[in-house]
Amino acid sequence: MEKVFQIHLAGVLFTIEEQAYLQLKTYLDNMHAHFNSNAEVVQDIEGRMAELFGQKLGSNRTTLFTKDVDEVTQTLGNIKQMVEHGETHAKPLESKIQNPAHRRLRRSPSDQNLGGVCSGIASFFDVDPVMVRVFFVIMMVLYGSGVLLYLVLWVILPEAKGEEAEYMRLQRLNKTKRLFRDAESRMIGGISAGLASYFGIDRTWIRLGFVVSVFLFGTGFWLYIILWIIVPKAVSASDKLLMRGESVDIRSIEKEVMQNQGSNKMNNFAQHGSNVLGKIIKGAIKLFGGLFALVLFSLVIGISVAMIAVFFNLGQTNFINELIAFTVKDKSIIYAAKLGVLLTIITPIIGLLLIVIRSLFNAKMINKTWAFTILGFFLIGVACLTYSGISFAASISKKESTLSVNKIAAPDTLYLEGIEMPFNNGENNGLENDMEMVFQDKGILMGKDQFYLELDNIKIKQSKSDSVTLKVVRRSNGSNQLDAESKIDMIIYAPEIIGNKIIIPSYFSLNKDKQFSWQEVEVTLYVPEKKMINIDMNVKDILDDENINEADGDFYQFVNGELICMNCLAEDDKLADEEESMEEEANFDLNMKDGDNNVNMEIKISDDGNGNSIKTKKVIKKDGKEITIEETKSGNTTIKKRTEK
Repeated sequence: MEKVFQIHLAGVLFTIEEQAYLQLKTYLDNMHAHFNSNAEVVQDIEGRMAELFGQKLGSNRTTLFTKDVDEVTQTLGNIKQMVEHGETHAKPLESKIQNPAHRRLRRSPSDQNLGGVCSGIASFFDVDPVMVRVFFVIMMVLYGSGVLLYLVLWVILPEAKGEEAEYMRLQRLNKTKRLFRDAESRMIGGISAGLASYFGIDRTWIRLGFVVSVFLFGTGFWLYIILWIIVPKAVSASDKLLMRGESVDIRSIEKEVMQNQGSNKMNNFAQHGSNVLGKIIKGAIKLFGGLFALVLFSLVIGISVAMIAVFFNLGQTNFINELIAFTVKDKSIIYAAKLGVLLTIITPIIGLLLIVIRSLFNAKMINKTWAFTILGFFLIGVACLTYSGISFAASISKKESTLSVNKIAAPDTLYLEGIEMPFNNGENNGLENDMEMVFQDKGILMGKDQFYLELDNIKIKQSKSDSVTLKVVRRSNGSNQLDAESKIDMIIYAPEIIGNKIIIPSYFSLNKDKQFSWQEVEVTLYVPEKKMINIDMNVKDILDDENINEADGDFYQFVNGELICMNCLAEDDKLADEEESMEEEANFDLNMKDGDNNVNMEIKISDDGNGNSIKTKKVIKKDGKEITIEETKSGNTTIKKRTEK
């Protein structure tokens, strides 16, 4: 039985067999001896070794063997040759497993932050997993669809096993180019410089694209923030080499470290300023993220309380339950719909809340069990809504109608009167606590014992005969013909005919113990040509005719199929009346007297003045009194003063 050791390499704990441990120790001793004057190079090489060892340990084993040490040291380069000849002979890692003939989409077991979905998709399309993670985060921001999509893929995609898992691991291991944030060439967070290095284009174009997209509803700003959070920063020399797609071995790491040491001295001040700015922005992001998480939490609590109140008819939700009970009589449909609404709204918000908390505070509040649970509840909600929707649709699938016709003898003028919806009209109609609503542009009034619904159509058309005819069409839906006809019989609507007067209600009603099944009432009045019709304002308000609503007359006739107002003023007459009214308003008379009626003053303003000022004074003696009359005319104003002594 082989002896095993546990070692710490770049802060990572590994289990390694004895022979492999001795081989690795010799390699590390030679490396430390060669780079004894530069600890940063040693740290970067050890960090790269730890990364390579971590990638070699798949889901099937946890111990490093001699073969693993051989491959990693050959990849980094031979220290002994470097000491003797000043050069290394490194070779890239090569997969001994051929590319599968039929590539299948699987979750990656070796490179996963949550469920391995993003890494599996990245392996299938041979792209960097960071790009796929960015896509899911963007989808998460867009109405939370990314959360559901990720959970669904987590459930339906199997985890790679055996050769598939090993191929994914080696594919990731042999990746020579990865997406990082370039901290050395950054202006803010290094996103543009990192993307430029990954795609091999000038970073100026990337920055210009972000600036332009900022003005497109702010999308560029939010995309930059998302990338800043998700994309890792190139910290070590290995990261910087992988960011540029260069080989990572001892010689290249040493060269990169030496270059960075020189440039860091020159750019230390700029780096410090950028770091401070980055910390401020990241702090602001965490602050807003925390507020967003608080809003999500409050939303979950609020929706839960509201739905519980609706479930148990608490608080002011009784009218909602009355309306639901009025529309659906099957209790199973009601409970399934309520439960479905609750679960389909709450579960995505809870999933998004857990992901936000995990991203902000690195708290592992969501795992595979949580994901399955949330997705399970969501699917239960969808199933409940599907059941209730299909059941309700079946209950109103058949539509029927009935027609009633009334011939009216009206030798003289036909009078039409309308009755509006009974909105708290002061009568004892049980509407003291009524609730008014609008559904499909139709008013609904919930009374104590009845529901009142506005009519869809009331029309007046020219009759082809010489008689006045009132047609009333009643419609309803049901599960079958008999059910629909029974729902029609529930409609309470009765136009009243008294001699040559027709009283037309603008609404119909249903008793609360009945069911609203999309009942409708359509009223059409057919009137012969040249028949005089008197229409009151209530009827005008409910008629399906815009010209009638705008007319200011009362008497109408059909002329050549068009309803014409007989006592409406023409436009010229209206203008003449308006001008006459203005003239009347221009004449102004004012009489004033004192308390003893000794002084009387009259002021008159008219529009016939000539602009001259004339003053006159008269003194009259009558019955022992002296009466003085003074009159002043100036333009269109006349002032007359009468004094008695």
